[in-house]
Amino acid sequence: MDKKRIVIPGELLSDDTALSGSGTYISGGKVYASVCGLLVQKGKLSVHPLSGPYLPKKNDLIIGYVTVVTSSNWIFDINCPYEGLLHVTEYPMRVPSEEMLQHFDIGDTVLLKVVDVNAEMKIELTYKDPICKKLTKGRLHEVPFSKVSRIIGRSGGMISMLKAKTGCDIFVGGNGRIWMNGDSTDMDILIQALKKIENDARLPGLTDLTTAFIDEQYEAVGRTAHDVKPKTTVSEEPAAEPAADLEETEVKPVSRSRKNGAANTKKPVIESSDAAAVLEESPKKSRGSKKEKADEEKADEEKAVEKKSPANSMKSPVKRSRLTQPEAYKQENCSCYKSVFFTHPPVHQGNKSDR
Repeated sequence: MDKKRIVIPGELLSDDTALSGSGTYISGGKVYASVCGLLVQKGKLSVHPLSGPYLPKKNDLIIGYVTVVTSSNWIFDINCPYEGLLHVTEYPMRVPSEEMLQHFDIGDTVLLKVVDVNAEMKIELTYKDPICKKLTKGRLHEVPFSKVSRIIGRSGGMISMLKAKTGCDIFVGGNGRIWMNGDSTDMDILIQALKKIENDARLPGLTDLTTAFIDEQYEAVGRTAHDVKPKTTVSEEPAAEPAADLEETEVKPVSRSRKNGAANTKKPVIESSDAAAVLEESPKKSRGSKKEKADEEKADEEKAVEKKSPANSMKSPVKRSRLTQPEAYKQENCSCYKSVFFTHPPVHQGNKSDR
């Protein structure tokens, strides 16, 4: 079985009932097509009708008009053979019966969500979803339900293009009603583009054709599409003349690797006949790496030490006569001998019998 093909009502699609999707029904343990349309298999089998009225499904986002207001319900026209019912309990806040018209009056346009559809086609709606809101400005445009998927496009490509080109806020309801809001001229061009998509829905490359069509419509009214950036004009003023001292100089970027494997940086080097003079006049801090600066400072310190020291500072020291223990101990300025002989008594000279 092909994944995409045209089927008619009652045509056998599969023997696996788990594959039954929208536009199909189950009979005798088999899946059949319920409408004439394009068979698509994405996980489940579904039939997209080529024409016909909108039949709501659970979780559909739709746009409806209020037609009847009762003490506990709002009844909506949802572009379907059946009416939609919004119970007061599906409103985000508690609404007394006498205040029903203050929230939704007859003729109000509201974005709603389908909660449930039973076998008797009782369609229950909700206003509690965050995306639901009352539409108080903008325009509404209706297209056949079968064209909704073509207006949205594959992965939303067509609707994204329409928003970018016209600059309008757009919402496509599952029931074929499209809400838009923007500049009057932009909405006029958007409606013309929607009609073109509706008429040429089966043509290949429809997105590119619609893009060119929108550009032509904007050119006809003397404007450009919103996603086209204006061309920048180049100033004709003459460029400023270079400084006199920098004339005839050539600047070349020189790459220098940073520490720790960092990316190379480019530093301009001036190459000219006056380059040596310029470098001599510049202070030492402005050129050279940190290592070179440290070496220069170290050399300067060594020169200063050499100037202060006497000429014979490098000669060997004068030999002094070695002192005996008693004499060394008497030397007040000799801390080394004091520390050595502090715990030992001095040697006394006397008779041999006293030793």
